[in-house]
Amino acid sequence: MRPLRLAATAAACLSAVLVLTACDPDGTGGSDTAKTSAAAPAGGATPSNAAPESGSPKPGRSAPTGGGKASTVPAAAWIGAQQVPLNTALHWTAPASSAKSLGAEGRFRIEQLCHGKRSDDWANTVPGVDTASLGGAEGDWKADQSIATFGDAAKSSAAAQSAFGLLGALKDEVRNCATTIPGAKAEITGDDSEFLVATVTLPQSGGGTVQVHEYLTTSGGAVVELTLQAEVAKGGHPKTAWSAPADSAVLSALAKPVCTAYQDC
Repeated sequence: MRPLRLAATAAACLSAVLVLTACDPDGTGGSDTAKTSAAAPAGGATPSNAAPESGSPKPGRSAPTGGGKASTVPAAAWIGAQQVPLNTALHWTAPASSAKSLGAEGRFRIEQLCHGKRSDDWANTVPGVDTASLGGAEGDWKADQSIATFGDAAKSSAAAQSAFGLLGALKDEVRNCATTIPGAKAEITGDDSEFLVATVTLPQSGGGTVQVHEYLTTSGGAVVELTLQAEVAKGGHPKTAWSAPADSAVLSALAKPVCTAYQDC
């Protein structure tokens, strides 16, 4: 995969040189145009340090909540709130309504909870993580979804390979949670090349715990996460008793919208 990235970088650099030469062959004029062309990323994407666009979000995109840029993930790619465990009791909101981009430095929810650290192979490889809160309350369950996409797997097998690789790295972080959070316990209840389902218990300094139900899966060139967590006092329990559909139903509800939205099933 690294040779592919190096080749892509070299091609991009060559393209930039050709554009600058064509715009200002003698190097005496058009300097502003040349600088603009060089600064603009391929495909017309917004530079990472550019200010968010003002006004209403574009159709199919989600407005940011609580800071951050607007999510680049289509609204249709997020899970349906009614398909998230405990929706009958907690009435989750649609993820797209609060989705935002965390950028290339973004982390999945389980990485934050377990204080995980990605291996060097993935530290600078993930293009970005988009996340959304579905709601929740103190002393009860809260739900979050995260999505990272490497591109259209139907056009490039590298996208799918990258998604599988990142999923494997996230699996390792879940399994290693007991080493990054002393006293943590991770019970893997479902494990396959395309998914992971786990129940994680994280002790807190005050004697309480954070209980976590984690779902991770791939879909084409994307990795998708659903995390339900509840922080409770010592000896306590979430206000809402845990119940959920079969793991396969939740994983399908996560993967299918991404597959359809990006048309890379």
